[in-house]
Amino acid sequence: MSSKCSCVKRLFNKIFKGKSKELNVRNAIEEIIEEDEHDKSQSIANDEKEMIGNVLDLRDTQIQDIMIPNVSIISIPTTARIEDIINKFVENKLTTLLVYQGNNDNIIGVLHLKDVANWFHMQKPFNINLFVREVLFVPPTMKTLDLLFQMKRTGNKIAVIIDEYGCVSGLVSLMDLMEEIVGDIKDATEIKTQKNKIIISNDGSIVTDGKSTFYEIEKYGNLKIIPNDDFNDTIGGMITSMIGRIPVKGELIAFPKQSLEFEVIDADARRIKSIRIRHV
Repeated sequence: MSSKCSCVKRLFNKIFKGKSKELNVRNAIEEIIEEDEHDKSQSIANDEKEMIGNVLDLRDTQIQDIMIPNVSIISIPTTARIEDIINKFVENKLTTLLVYQGNNDNIIGVLHLKDVANWFHMQKPFNINLFVREVLFVPPTMKTLDLLFQMKRTGNKIAVIIDEYGCVSGLVSLMDLMEEIVGDIKDATEIKTQKNKIIISNDGSIVTDGKSTFYEIEKYGNLKIIPNDDFNDTIGGMITSMIGRIPVKGELIAFPKQSLEFEVIDADARRIKSIRIRHV
């Protein structure tokens, strides 16, 4: 019997033949993982353990813990011209855009790049309303696992988070949920350019992309940054969270916790693009 089959058999034995009648699936899985830690045969690979643990965590994680914040959402109005829509897709390297009517809080759906591409073969005037697809509207306190199941049932891959006042708080995609399980998913181009977006200067400071993760900064910049909370994975996200807004170009932000200073090299209204990190 293979090690994986043995692991599955142990799991079913614990659930259906265990001493405790109240033992649930979650407890059984956690117990199997714990036993495996002390088993020399190691029937479950480390990456498999991590994924299983991440799935279990989805039951306790709320959508607001993983959502893309409102300030980082890129959307277009229903009045947008086709030229502006295409430019928005290209400039931001996106395949979907939220569509709003009147103001940013009145989201009516999502526009897919593939639908715009298909329009070029239709030989008729562009009407954005013909291509807007539905999105899910969910509260920020919704459990992540519940949203995953709802996306499976409905086929919708985008969820807009609405607060108690009806305002847009953030956005979560199916890809975001999958990354909570398997970790950050990068394409070949992103992996190839990871090293290039973190540069160690002659004066010892580090210039990095605002989207660089703490892991990347430590690996390629030889600097371990301990984030001030558990809600941000990127340096740009942490800085934005620290000061409660998107900083402007040239702004200096102190990080006394590690005697560091962040200098915003480039930023726009939505996000920090590049940062210089130096010791002070």
